[in-house]
Amino acid sequence: MHNRFMVVATLLTTLLAAVATPALATRVDNKDYVNEVLEPETYLENASYKLVRGITNIVTSPGEIPKQIVITTRDRGAIGPVLGIFKGAGMTIMRAGIGAWETISFLVPNSLTGDYSPILKPEFVWDPSAPTRKQ
Repeated sequence: MHNRFMVVATLLTTLLAAVATPALATRVDNKDYVNEVLEPETYLENASYKLVRGITNIVTSPGEIPKQIVITTRDRGAIGPVLGIFKGAGMTIMRAGIGAWETISFLVPNSLTGDYSPILKPEFVWDPSAPTRKQ
């Protein structure tokens, strides 16, 4: 009795799979592959990258102090170390705050168009800043 049930269940499952497979394949072929089929994966990828970027910016925000000391010394000369400490402290607070915001709101895009681009440029503390040296 148990064997007959297993055979019938296997045959019905195989028949259902054989009938449903072409129908599912046709449905996917009618879709715009990039915009409809991959959309959930792209959304999760963008949201998770925003979460990682936010956590990374919170953790590495104190690195702004030595970075700003070096940049300000390069651009302003002898007064650079003093100004760099203050500029670095401000950038540390800003990078940590934006990192906290991106961590909290990682499921929501940064704009109504679905853009997950970084709010702060450069994206991470170790990325090079735009050169402002006056030559």
